[in-house]
Amino acid sequence: MTWDYYGDPRPDIQAVVSPPGHRFLDVGCAAGTLGAALKAAGASYVAGIERHADAARQARRKLDDVVEGDILTVTPPFSPGQFDYIVFADVLEHLPDPEGALRRYLPFLSPGGRVVVSVPNMRFYTVLLRLLFDRWSYTEHGVRDRTHLRIFTRRSLGALLTSSGLRLESLSRNYRLFEDQSRIGRWGALAARVAGATVAPVLFPDLMAFQYVAVARSSPV
Repeated sequence: MTWDYYGDPRPDIQAVVSPPGHRFLDVGCAAGTLGAALKAAGASYVAGIERHADAARQARRKLDDVVEGDILTVTPPFSPGQFDYIVFADVLEHLPDPEGALRRYLPFLSPGGRVVVSVPNMRFYTVLLRLLFDRWSYTEHGVRDRTHLRIFTRRSLGALLTSSGLRLESLSRNYRLFEDQSRIGRWGALAARVAGATVAPVLFPDLMAFQYVAVARSSPV
């Protein structure tokens, strides 16, 4: 995992939420960059939970409240129904118990509120090719991040949300041509954008999806 992870404003997450007047809990808020963007877009209150001390220190300068600690064990000082959105942006794959994490924070979701989850897609085509040709290796970031404890596909993400008492409302895909986009250059970036807007959604919606962003609501009892 690189430091870019801690400073990513996550435009894909911003695209699926409505900040004005709403209250957000960013679980695994990193350095608070996403939360700061939500506040700038009109969010009335943004709190975060972050395990890494340096990132939490930075987040405190940007957010309304930051709790430092492990999200599975720290005691959140929040009230039932306090938040309109609870965000898990590339967090659940790092946890030994993703369902337990979701269920732990659902009581803080307001009636009609939404949970936003993003996870990497293990069925991304370059990952499958590496498995097929026995070229698997861990990396510092991406789908094969060495800190990932759980893997997800579209189907298993849906199953996780359902088992946690959530109902999928929408699913977005972040398309890529290459797993590592740090060295693809201008033409590579252009090719990736063209493929993501044309070929990928029509022919290979899951194989070229590097990441899923799900929006879910509590299922009726």
